[in-house]
Amino acid sequence: QALFMIARDAHGSLLGCGAIRPLLPGVAELKRMYARPGSGAGAPLLAALETEARRLGYEEIRLSTRRINTRAVDFYRRHGYAKAPAWGKYLGSEVSVCLGRSLLSQRA
Repeated sequence: QALFMIARDAHGSLLGCGAIRPLLPGVAELKRMYARPGSGAGAPLLAALETEARRLGYEEIRLSTRRINTRAVDFYRRHGYAKAPAWGKYLGSEVSVCLGRSLLSQRA
């Protein structure tokens, strides 16, 4: 199962978005995650996407981002993501980094 989320402020202004979709049995892929810089929406949006992935029965979540996007790589690492096996078009890619984390336990 897949889903798309939008984060808005109290006035309805768009702060961010993100999606999950099936990647492998029990594994969701995080796609198109974006949060407006300085909005504070990134961490709550990621947590909400992970919660929904758990609710849908996923045990793990993975993503790919560009290595050059150090802001994103650092964000995900701060939230418990570590190196994950590459898949599909990311196999052998020099420009992308694949990250993932287990959804079996709540984030500390």
